[in-house]
This record gives sequence, C-alpha cells and structure tokens, in this order.
Amino acid sequence: MEYTGTMAGMSYDELFGRPEIPVFNKNVTLAKGTAYKRGMLLSENGGKVTATAKNGVAVYVMASDVDLTDASSDAVGTVYTSGRFNREKLIVAADDTVDAHEAELRPLNILLTSLHK
Repeated sequence: MEYTGTMAGMSYDELFGRPEIPVFNKNVTLAKGTAYKRGMLLSENGGKVTATAKNGVAVYVMASDVDLTDASSDAVGTVYTSGRFNREKLIVAADDTVDAHEAELRPLNILLTSLHK
C-alpha cells in the first residue's frame, strides 16, 4: 500500500481521513525555535502558536513544514482549524500521544479517524 502518492503535481500523504468535515485553515504566528512539521498538533498561548507539549491543550494541526529552529524572530504559518485527520499521521511530542488530545480537539471540529479502521 502506498502511503504517499503523486499525481499531476499533487501529493497525498494521508493526513486527511475523510471529507465529511470541512477543512478550514488560517494563518497564525509561530514561535521561533521549533521545526514545525505538517500534521503536528499545536497549542496557542499569548497569541503565539507552539508545538503541543505533553499535558498541553492542542487547538490546531500544522498545514505545512516551517523550520524556525534557527530563526531570529517568529513567523507566520498556516494551520488547520477543522477537518478529519488520520491519527497515525499526526505528530506529537516524544512523551505524548494523539489519544491524549482527541477529546479536546473534538469540540473544535478537529476529528480523528484511523487508517486501519
């Protein structure tokens, strides 16, 4: 089974689960010092968005890779604010799990499914 495919210049990485939940996005201020990856769960604090730490509250899903590891300032990035996502494709902190954030994401219309169900 192919996990990433390209057809006519488009690539499918299986981040999205199913289409019945509208996918919305918005631009946010990403805090410097992190390499943000597509599918990463994100938290917002004081108007800045960061990677969700264990016990943090996830509110967004990162839409594309943005590397601010060595950046001298914050930058604007795009996040998903709703949609149905495959839990196996979401990225969390090393000591965290996607399941720990499922209940807090549901009221925000970020719903999770599985590639294997």
